[in-house]
Amino acid sequence: MGRPQGWGSEQTGRPIMRSPGRPGVNQLETKRAFWNCIAQGMETEAAALACGVSQPLGPRWFREAGGMRPIELAPGAGPYLSFSEREEIALLRAQDCGVREIARR
Repeated sequence: MGRPQGWGSEQTGRPIMRSPGRPGVNQLETKRAFWNCIAQGMETEAAALACGVSQPLGPRWFREAGGMRPIELAPGAGPYLSFSEREEIALLRAQDCGVREIARR
């Protein structure tokens, strides 16, 4: 039942388009690479291809983020403080600065 296999390619003269499959679940590094390409001035489609994802996925990520790199993908973002930040806090605590004063600085 239905059309014979290869019917579409006979009608259009093009080979059958295969699906690239579903994107991976955790693409954090790929998204970081994508936003780095965008920051360098690449267009969304070119940045997506440079990162190894499908061409339509780049504009989708760009639209979903409102054209701005999501905070969780920013370099250095995360729940942990760097060593220099910890050291600065320790020095301020040694100078009897309060928590609010440290946060302001």
